[in-house]
Amino acid sequence: MDRTATCSCGQLSVTIRGDPFAHGICSCIECQKMSGSAFSYSGYWQKAAIQRIDGESTVWRRVSDAGRWNDNHFCPACGSVVFAYVEFDENAINICIGNFADPSFPPPVYAAWNKFKHAWFEIPPGCEVADTQ
Repeated sequence: MDRTATCSCGQLSVTIRGDPFAHGICSCIECQKMSGSAFSYSGYWQKAAIQRIDGESTVWRRVSDAGRWNDNHFCPACGSVVFAYVEFDENAINICIGNFADPSFPPPVYAAWNKFKHAWFEIPPGCEVADTQ
């Protein structure tokens, strides 16, 4: 199955084949800032699963709380972050799940950087807690 994630204005998109090998939420401070929310929700696929990337993106390299780089690709028109490449797995692409606009996407399987999570936020049942990044 192919899935396409798009930015808010539709100018930037990535089409990926298959299911992610991992997908979860991250409550680190940088993901909170990147998403504008209390956490981010993203999935990881092997780069070989990329079917196509359409449109222009601007890249902003940030450094995670663990000191590793993340190259966030966002739409220069609307500003939506659509995907990223990450230092900890240079063979993977990270795609923001919300950009698929698919409410049937499976729930997260892990929750990371929970020491920064908002007190009101409950980690979904069944998530592996992965705080040793």
